[in-house]
Amino acid sequence: MKLRFLGRTCLIVLSLLPAVSTQRGGWRVVGSDQPVIAEPGDDVILPCHISPRVSAVDMEVRWYRDRFDTPVHLYLNQRDQLSRQDSDYRGRTALSPSALETGDISLRLRYIRPSERGVYTCFADDGSQYEEGQTEVIVAALGTQPSISMDSTQGEQTRLVCRSEGWDPEPEVIWRDRNGNDVTSLSNTTLLRVSQGLRSVSSYIKIKQQSNVFSCLVRSKTPKPDWKSKLHISSDFFPGVSGWMVAFFLTLALSIGAIPLLVIQWRRMDAMERKLEPMAALYLYQNLRKELESMRQIPKSEWKWIRSSAVDVTLDHDTAQPRLILSAEGKRVRLGETRQDLPDTPERFDHRLCVLGRESFTSGRRYWQVQVGENTAWILGVSRMSAPRKGWISMTPQRGYWTVEGWSGGEFTALTDPETPLPRSLKPQKLGVYLDYEEGQLSFYNVETRSHIYTFTDMEFNPNEKLYPFFCTGYRNTDLVLESPDPDPVSAAD
Repeated sequence: MKLRFLGRTCLIVLSLLPAVSTQRGGWRVVGSDQPVIAEPGDDVILPCHISPRVSAVDMEVRWYRDRFDTPVHLYLNQRDQLSRQDSDYRGRTALSPSALETGDISLRLRYIRPSERGVYTCFADDGSQYEEGQTEVIVAALGTQPSISMDSTQGEQTRLVCRSEGWDPEPEVIWRDRNGNDVTSLSNTTLLRVSQGLRSVSSYIKIKQQSNVFSCLVRSKTPKPDWKSKLHISSDFFPGVSGWMVAFFLTLALSIGAIPLLVIQWRRMDAMERKLEPMAALYLYQNLRKELESMRQIPKSEWKWIRSSAVDVTLDHDTAQPRLILSAEGKRVRLGETRQDLPDTPERFDHRLCVLGRESFTSGRRYWQVQVGENTAWILGVSRMSAPRKGWISMTPQRGYWTVEGWSGGEFTALTDPETPLPRSLKPQKLGVYLDYEEGQLSFYNVETRSHIYTFTDMEFNPNEKLYPFFCTGYRNTDLVLESPDPDPVSAAD
């Protein structure tokens, strides 16, 4: 009887195991099977979701890299736990509240740095079950355009040397002759690690005393654009030949080689023009006209009139996001290494790396200018007093922000909704900002070229509402600098 009872009990327990296992494995976390590839300063999305799709609003969602207890981002008790976040990531990460409802726990990471490459783990726990997924991030830095030079030592065979720097990860170098044959096996390549983990590459190939064309290709092993550098080697280009003869033959060879390319390009353009329908031609003309108008140089009299409304603008320490470092006089700002211990007041930005000007405007015309320099991550413009400052806010006119944005890789946009791409040729070293309060217009200018960039019109704000100068930066190596206009506003651009 006891054996029979024990056997029945075992059967019951065994029969329940599949049900328990099914309940435990009711959902899983799925990361990305493809790496996320970005350049330094980019904004990236780290994909991750729960399958099948269930709400993650009441779950613990944790993103981490090396240590579970030092999260890149932590969401718990239906809110972001920013105080427990790795300080290096504060102010740069966000989950989408609406996406959480559908099980999408993807992480947005802004201003990514080369040191932040690696594997990120997304973790979800509903109290009875927890699962993990992973997403790899590759931060690729494209190096400088390769340069080719001649290296000839007395008694040794002449060499072509190809150099480039600023790469990550390690690039590959490919040499080809004039017939397109790969001659990389005849070359010798050296890689050096320099500052910030970036690499420089130097490759050389020995050349014989005969005419040839060599192509040095330095490219990233990740799918990014390549740089090529070519040089024609004349049979006369060897020791003992005068320098002016070398220069003459090189110039002659390059000029002759360019003629067929110009003819081919002209024929292509002619064929394309013939194929254009009248409406397509009109559309092209209108767009070209708009581009030319946007690049027009401001007349001296108009430029002087704009600059006559110059005001002295300083940065407001009480509104600065805690990772921003401001100079004592309030004229410089840059991104710091760590988050400062500052009070979380209603006036202070807590997530976006932004700060307002201390001065506000409720009437008249105002002009100020900002030295951008080599900064590759900035947003500049104005903000109305009622615009939100907490959380991951969208910098659009609908939210009370009228701004332009410059990022690494040459990206340059006006933050309309949707964004408006701007000519990269107008991306400034010095940005002029001109506000006409009564007209509801905000214009941006390239100070050095005296060129108009973009104008927001029909700005919407309450009567007599304060408008503040607005600044964001996510770049550590260069300050944004508020500076006074030059005494002679037109001479520099003449």
